[in-house]
Amino acid sequence: MNLRKSLAHPSPSNFSEVLSGLFRHPQRILLLWNWKAASLSLLLRGPIFLAVTIRQGFLSSLFALLTELFICAVTAGFYGALVQNLRDASPVWLTAIFLVFVVPAFFQGFEFALHAFRGTPHLRMAEIVSLGVSTVSSFFNWYAMRRGALLVGGEGGSFGSDLQRLPSLLFDFFATVPRRFAESSNRAPRCG
Repeated sequence: MNLRKSLAHPSPSNFSEVLSGLFRHPQRILLLWNWKAASLSLLLRGPIFLAVTIRQGFLSSLFALLTELFICAVTAGFYGALVQNLRDASPVWLTAIFLVFVVPAFFQGFEFALHAFRGTPHLRMAEIVSLGVSTVSSFFNWYAMRRGALLVGGEGGSFGSDLQRLPSLLFDFFATVPRRFAESSNRAPRCG
């Protein structure tokens, strides 16, 4: 199979077809390791472990931070590649459950095990905060990639242009829930 063809984004299709295609052609994940998602993840998640362990001393904080940076550098890039491949899959609800809950839960388990092995202090608190950040950032990555941002490979633009788009993407992302709620309440039948 031609490498360029194997990395081209498939047209929107069924979730199970896209996922099975990724199992048949894992190079799509390996070669599209998403350094943009990994970089943003490092910026978001590293400070969590630094802040939670700071009272344990410099070395504990440093090792917790380095452990988290290692985890993010590896896992967030692969997660970003997975999101990029599945961003237009349908049904949307199934894709959302998989990308926002299933895959992050797997990575959170890996993160917890590595930090527990490393002996990171206050791990429970760090993991609770990290889980919240993972859920929101997973949703946001998917949201941004569906709108053409944070993509790598032939589909991606420059990181600079993605960073310029981030403020408006973040605003739209966080405004979506209140907007949808307002729209649904306007459509709801009135009693009385």
